[in-house]
Amino acid sequence: MRILCVLLLVLPLLFPWPCAEGVRRGLALAAGSALPALFPFFVAGELLTASHADRALSRLLAPLLRRVFALPQAGAAPVVLGLTGGYPVGAAACASLLREGRLSASDARREALFCSCASPGFCIALAGVTLFGSAKTGALLYGIQVVSALLTGIFVSRGTENGQTIPVSPEPSDSRPFSVVFCSAVRHAAAVSLDVTAFLVTFSAVLTLMEPVFSRAPALRLLSGLLELTSGLAALSGSFLPKNTLFVLVSFLLAFGGASVLMQMQAVAAADGLDLPGLVRAKLLHGALAAALSAALCRAFPSCVPAFAPARPVSSPSAVSAGVLAAVTVLYIFYSGKKRDDTL
Repeated sequence: MRILCVLLLVLPLLFPWPCAEGVRRGLALAAGSALPALFPFFVAGELLTASHADRALSRLLAPLLRRVFALPQAGAAPVVLGLTGGYPVGAAACASLLREGRLSASDARREALFCSCASPGFCIALAGVTLFGSAKTGALLYGIQVVSALLTGIFVSRGTENGQTIPVSPEPSDSRPFSVVFCSAVRHAAAVSLDVTAFLVTFSAVLTLMEPVFSRAPALRLLSGLLELTSGLAALSGSFLPKNTLFVLVSFLLAFGGASVLMQMQAVAAADGLDLPGLVRAKLLHGALAAALSAALCRAFPSCVPAFAPARPVSSPSAVSAGVLAAVTVLYIFYSGKKRDDTL
């Protein structure tokens, strides 16, 4: 940790111009794509939780939440917002419900671990069209993210009893005027957006400083998605990987999110006093499940998946790859079963 802190201090002093260029790229990314996509969902999530306008949705999803995820009906809004709004909307919604006293700390923590994935627009526009030349491919990737996120929720909810999911306090009727609620929602959304922007800028600067390493070892550029998702997917656009392997890899990266996304989730949750222990493990499980579903889909329907696209036919993933992914999932289940008292 100390070495890393020293590097983060020294490198900008030694390479000021590359660092400044990385900051500019990060600001352009935040202003050009991230905030326009995320900010409306941040405001909507705050309005729903602050005004209790999500009660109808909560009643509709209450049986599913209670039986499958052992969550109270108040947890409906983060599931919907998190699976449609993109990272880190779900974590922000869980933190808001905790702040409003409508979710307990344990329920908010557990729900934040799985109610998040890349937004449909991100999957379709960047992953689908840019990498595969097909919007249908992006829609398919998004569907895989949602299914694997819900499966992750089942795993992290194992051993949780329904009796532990009673909200901290009853849901009061909000008598505040709409103008007050709206102003509060916008201000809180702005604070969350500032956190997101800060992490995007930081990781953009780090990736720019790593350019000399990537130029000497181009294969390492493929791992940049583990740090920052958007830059990592952009690096894959010119890769030499077969389409089927690329599809599985992109599916994993979309579900995992990258270090930047994980820290964004930690930051927006911590702002309202919500800690997320076990987040990395949960997102690794999400990524493994998404990759396994993608590999199974390619193997079962090699000619029916529109992702494998227009240029050349695609062979199915190897049995070794599918076996490794299945083994990771099985080991996780075994490990989590041995540690029921884990904070995950």
